[in-house]
Amino acid sequence: MRYGKLCHRSGTDSAAEIWSATKTLGAVVTAMAAYETRDFPRAGAKTGGISDHDLASYWLDSLGQINSEATLAHMMGMVGHTAGLESYMYDTVGSVQINRLSDVVNAAIAQDSTRFGANIEAFTQKFLFEPLGMQDSTWSSGSASKTYAYTWSTTIDDMLKVGTLITHRGVYDGVRHIDDAWIYKMTHPSFENANTAYGYLTWLNAYEGGTGPGGDGSGNSSDPCAPFALWPAYPHGDSKATDCGYSTSCDQANDIGVWSAQGLGGQFIVGHFGLDLVIAAKNFSGGGGPKGLWAAIRPALVAEDPMFMGDETAFCAAYGPGDYAPDLQAPIVAPMD
Repeated sequence: MRYGKLCHRSGTDSAAEIWSATKTLGAVVTAMAAYETRDFPRAGAKTGGISDHDLASYWLDSLGQINSEATLAHMMGMVGHTAGLESYMYDTVGSVQINRLSDVVNAAIAQDSTRFGANIEAFTQKFLFEPLGMQDSTWSSGSASKTYAYTWSTTIDDMLKVGTLITHRGVYDGVRHIDDAWIYKMTHPSFENANTAYGYLTWLNAYEGGTGPGGDGSGNSSDPCAPFALWPAYPHGDSKATDCGYSTSCDQANDIGVWSAQGLGGQFIVGHFGLDLVIAAKNFSGGGGPKGLWAAIRPALVAEDPMFMGDETAFCAAYGPGDYAPDLQAPIVAPMD
């Protein structure tokens, strides 16, 4: 999809499990719950709106493997289980920390069950699936307690809709569903000292320092024809990182880093902010991940580019460093917290 419109489709599709791409869906639902509860007053534990800076213990009665000093940001960055909150470990099935975010959302929306529904399942249907027209998606088969790690059954059309919501920075069909600051934190490194290629439950294109199944966030290696996800200043938020974690420059002309949702067996959603572009694929295993998908569709895009007119080498030389962002409608601004 480009500019929110379907440009190309190939092959047949039906609803099916897309495995760990569900993690990014979970980040979206958590962000939606935060947006919808943003004006709720606080009067003790489990009240008020969700903030990523909240201690996990504010919303959870028991922590299990989660560090008592961990915030929701630490959980979504997959460092909330460690003693120093600085070590990344991919929570494959969600049992270490990220599935507990379901309890957080349930606790928050319980403050107004008439509006939000009885649980996270009803909330997801009302505030995500229905407004975006995601008629072919189910999550945890309707369970009130979601598995954030996997269990999203969906179609490529619905994957593209979620990708467009993220790439349009929380807005879909002119309606804001997520605060821009949450989208920023999803699509920028959460804890560079732990993993430069991971935001809030979302993979990122990183020059180096990526760890886990997504490597540097783009197939088997970083993609030089795609901008990296970098903060404009360090440290930021709950991160203690004093720089981007690269051996080279932490500067980039435009803040347009490429993000992706990635699932076992080649399930991908890839977003390019600077091109207003979303790519989704199923069963693209062995194809180089987001890097390979971008390489496959890039010739057609560059052929129609008014500046480079098919010169892919020149296009990559401009787009890769973040110098060229023809479809960035307004500068992306980092949140102050």
